[in-house]
Amino acid sequence: MVQLKPPMLQMKQGKKVKPNNMMKRFIFLWTILSVFGSCTSEEKVPMEWVLQNTYSIDAVNPIGIALKGEELWVSDGDHNRLVQIDTFGVVLEVIDNLDRPMHIAANDHTLYVPQYGNDTIAILSAEGKSNLKLTEEIDAPAGIALYKNEKAIADFYHNRILFYNGENWISFGKEGNKEGQFYYPTDVQITETAIWVADAYNHRIQVFDKTGNFIKAIGKDQKMNAATGIYISETEVFVTDFENSRILIFDHDGVVKQKLQKSVHKPTDMLVFKDKLYSINYRKGTLNKYQLQPIKSETTK
Repeated sequence: MVQLKPPMLQMKQGKKVKPNNMMKRFIFLWTILSVFGSCTSEEKVPMEWVLQNTYSIDAVNPIGIALKGEELWVSDGDHNRLVQIDTFGVVLEVIDNLDRPMHIAANDHTLYVPQYGNDTIAILSAEGKSNLKLTEEIDAPAGIALYKNEKAIADFYHNRILFYNGENWISFGKEGNKEGQFYYPTDVQITETAIWVADAYNHRIQVFDKTGNFIKAIGKDQKMNAATGIYISETEVFVTDFENSRILIFDHDGVVKQKLQKSVHKPTDMLVFKDKLYSINYRKGTLNKYQLQPIKSETTK
C-alpha cells in the first residue's frame, strides 16, 4: 500500500506539488488558529488571596506553624507546648514540657522545635524526644527551616544564621543594618538555591546563597515594623508585619503583590497547604484561611 503524504510534502517528477486554493485557505486558517490559541493559552488570570474564614484556636497564642506530613502544628510559646490543629482551628493533640517553642519546622515524620528558653533545638518523632547536635552554642533560637537534608537556624541573640549544607555547619551574619547583617533574625526558610531570613528589627527580608553570600534584600520600602515570620512558595514571599498587623505578599523579585489586613492581629507565621493560605494571629489566638480567587475588575467590585 502506498502511504499518502501531506500535499506540501508530495513529490512528483522531482518537484513539489503546489497546494491548490482550498489547501491554501486551510493552511492560512490553521496558522491563524494556532497563533491565537498559543496566545490565549499563555494568558494568566490575575489572582489574589481572599479571606474565607477566621477560626479561634482555643487557649493558644500561636507563634509558628508547620506541616508534619498533612498534620498542621502550631507552637504555643506562652504555654510551652506544641498543638496539632485541623484546618478549622480545632485542637487535636498537645505536646507539653517544651521551653518557649518558636518558629517550628517539620518533615513527614518529625517536628523540629527551636526552644527559645533553653537554647536547644528539640527533635520530636515516633522514637521520642532528642536534641539536634550542633557544633556551636546558640542563644535563643527563634526559627528553624528544613530542605531535603539541609537545615538553617535563626540564632536570635547572636544575630546570625547557622546553616547545615548536608555535610557541614556554616555560620554567617553579625549585628548591624548593612547588607548581610542582622538585628534579631526571627525566622528562616530554605529553597532550592537560597536562604531567606526574616531580619525582624531591620524590617526587611534578606536573601543569601548557600555559602552565606548576600544576594538581595526586599521589603525595605514597605515601612514594616518587625518582620517576624516568612513563608516562601514557588512564586511568592509571604511576610508577617507583626506590629502593623498585616501580611505582605511579594514576588521573588521583591515586588509587592498584595497586603492582607482584614482580621489580621499581630500575625506571626503562615503557610500554604492544599492551595489554601493559613496564617496565625498571636494576639487573637486565631487561624485565618485564604483562597486564591481571580482579581475583580473595578467594574465588578
